[in-house]
Amino acid sequence: MCAAKRLNKNRDLPPFLYFVKNCGYQLKLTDGRRVIISQKRTEAIIIAQEYNRLTRCTPLLDKLTSDKPAQSSLNTIIDSIIERMILDKTPGENLLSTWKNDAQRIKNFFKMPCKQITLAHVTKYLEVNHEGASNNVYNRKLGFLELVFDYAKDSGYMTENPAALKIKKPKAKKQRRALDLEGFIKIRDKAPLWLRTAMDLTMQTTHAVLEVSKIEYKLKKAEPGRCGCIWYKQPKKDQFGTVYGELAIHRQKTHKSEASHVIIPINDAIKAIIENSRDRILSPYVVHKIPKKNSNPTSSLVNHVTQIVSKNISKEFSKIRDELGLYDHLKPEERPTYHEIRGLSARLIKAQGNDPQSRMGHSDSKSTKVYTEFGKETEWVQVPNLTVNF
Repeated sequence: MCAAKRLNKNRDLPPFLYFVKNCGYQLKLTDGRRVIISQKRTEAIIIAQEYNRLTRCTPLLDKLTSDKPAQSSLNTIIDSIIERMILDKTPGENLLSTWKNDAQRIKNFFKMPCKQITLAHVTKYLEVNHEGASNNVYNRKLGFLELVFDYAKDSGYMTENPAALKIKKPKAKKQRRALDLEGFIKIRDKAPLWLRTAMDLTMQTTHAVLEVSKIEYKLKKAEPGRCGCIWYKQPKKDQFGTVYGELAIHRQKTHKSEASHVIIPINDAIKAIIENSRDRILSPYVVHKIPKKNSNPTSSLVNHVTQIVSKNISKEFSKIRDELGLYDHLKPEERPTYHEIRGLSARLIKAQGNDPQSRMGHSDSKSTKVYTEFGKETEWVQVPNLTVNF
């Protein structure tokens, strides 16, 4: 059926706007419905022009001027975004695993076109996937979504970042109590060799379980992404004693900063820990054990069957802590975990009159060793030779 011709007096009306006698000015919407929008001619013309611009012209212009599919949904492009983020940010294994899990959540939720995502969608996504999470976890998940949207904008899939409009929650106060030396010693005395080795290494180096779990018996040279021992052909002497080599630590949490690459002298205390860790198990890792029979396949987070996933080291520490009843007077979330060994070590170093910051990978120290890796130089912060006495 052909549309009726407009009367001459209505030829100036915008497309899809009609005058209906005794009703007023009627606009035909993009879904086919017709609605009365005004009784006043000038007002109706303005409304119709703006509606046509927003619903009929803008989508068409986007499609004509963009070389990205106008209807691309986030769940179809998230894999390519994560690939770019990995190249740019070089996350550690644990962070990469977290990213992949969050990417799967995004795939399951954001199935609408990227340019249709709003703040309401962001709010609903967080409610569905992270309801009940702590404020810190909630903020991390929101920050990840904001980063993903920034990459989507950079690639031309989005023009706004609705996650940036979401207000982050206040930072939660730390609930966990500090670990005291008496508790450390009691847990250490009951710990199996592999856990005792890990605890002693953290005490002497101040580094976290993630780094300690990756320390190798022997490296030829310091390399980004690896932790391990570089042994001298002949021991050296300094003002503090004998040095047998260097322990290279690449701290994953601060992988972008200079201080994330740390060189710690292997003195008598660290050498004794490494020697005492050796048993009948052939392993390239200082902290190691044979997995239980009929256990799950080797985790993707480790490189060798004898290497221990860092979270399992932390779990064993907490298990022994609770078996001994050391902190039963505290709520479970307040009891010190393996991570608090770092704080205990730092306090002991400070009590000995030394600054623990450079050792922990928090320093802006310019005392560095420079290694050439794959054609480019990487600076490693050289920290003083010291022993943590306890």
